[in-house]
Amino acid sequence: MGIKEFLNLSDEDVKKPMPKPTKWSKPFWEGTKQHKFLLKKCKSCGNIDFPPYLYCTNCMSEDHEWIEAAGKGTLFAYAINVFAVPFFFWDDLPYVVAMIDLDEGVRIISNIVQCEHDKIKNGMRVEVVYEEVSPEITLPKWRPAKE
Repeated sequence: MGIKEFLNLSDEDVKKPMPKPTKWSKPFWEGTKQHKFLLKKCKSCGNIDFPPYLYCTNCMSEDHEWIEAAGKGTLFAYAINVFAVPFFFWDDLPYVVAMIDLDEGVRIISNIVQCEHDKIKNGMRVEVVYEEVSPEITLPKWRPAKE
């Protein structure tokens, strides 16, 4: 008997949450569907925000543009999750949560994939890959760079 059956959970109970694009994040999610990692850059001060906000977190300007990131970065820190709460991530165990410094100067949180866990090292170069999880949502994830 699996944990789902033991806890008497339905498929709907264990359905993973998906991002819900907002008016200011919609261009980012449209970009991921095209396998482009977009960042919001302030036209007033040049600050790059991630995740995308309605305004610049540096100067509060609402005047911005979307730029395509190179999709490369450096692993700053990571953790290998062996126990998941909430339970809808149990099937993914173990998985890697990482902080990645993009070449554009922004630190993001995402997952490291396509890499044996004992090969993951802080400071390693990574590149973006995309996982289509629904017709509306494509998730960016990261793997060791093939540079």
